[in-house]
Amino acid sequence: MVKHIAVGLDGSANAATAQRLAIGLAGRVGGVVHGVHVIDATFLEGAFITDISGSMGFEPFLNLQSQMRATLDDVAEVIRTDFSERCAAAGVEGHFHLERAGVAHGVLTASKLADLLVVGQRGVNARFHEEALGATAETLLRRSAVPVLVVPPEAVLPVRPLAAYDSSPKAVRALQQAAELARALALGLTVVVVDLQEERGRARLSEAERYLAPYDVRAEYTFVRGEAVEQELLALLGSDRHDLVFLGAHGHRRIVELVLGSTSQYLARRSPVPVWCVTRV
Repeated sequence: MVKHIAVGLDGSANAATAQRLAIGLAGRVGGVVHGVHVIDATFLEGAFITDISGSMGFEPFLNLQSQMRATLDDVAEVIRTDFSERCAAAGVEGHFHLERAGVAHGVLTASKLADLLVVGQRGVNARFHEEALGATAETLLRRSAVPVLVVPPEAVLPVRPLAAYDSSPKAVRALQQAAELARALALGLTVVVVDLQEERGRARLSEAERYLAPYDVRAEYTFVRGEAVEQELLALLGSDRHDLVFLGAHGHRRIVELVLGSTSQYLARRSPVPVWCVTRV
């Protein structure tokens, strides 16, 4: 079961929800929360400062870089204080990590010893890209060595988790993590298989049932006939339906995943509930 939970903090409303969920989850499983804030090195160096300085009519870096650095340090301190206070109020052990790097690289570095990485569905620029998954979250889904929990703005601690199963190695790993969380939180678990072929789909459900037998988890098994897996899964999610979904972060065909995005990325962009993506086996 997860014990070390890293959460990305950037001061946005989405990150605040991710932080709240991470602290709540750590409290339920007796875990530790690692708050990660990254001061983007690319924001302070190179062409960005040069372009801003030039457009204002003075030499690049004339005191501008130091002022921006001080401002970003102040923001980091506000985020650290808020994180520490919320952990203390919840009675959860928390550690704050400040990185100075590219954002995705900094988050990955700080979370390398975590069991789970929690990130907001969108970042500080969400109001400009309301339909897009945050650029950092999308990068982390592709590069993280630990599972990534993508959290939408209105997320709460789950009570009706769903595990999507297709018999792939990552789906097996997702099923394991779903079972462990359900057992730790004393929740039931629904396992769903989406497939055009009912015989194959029900065979996969039987496989999942056999796998879960030793976990002593209350489980229900559902077959959905369909081809558009991501849309069928999305229809099962919501505050009045399943409020957390586990799945393997992969595409069935690599070229399709590269061009259109995987099922996990589709759900991470659009899901009204948290999406727990197993990124590695």
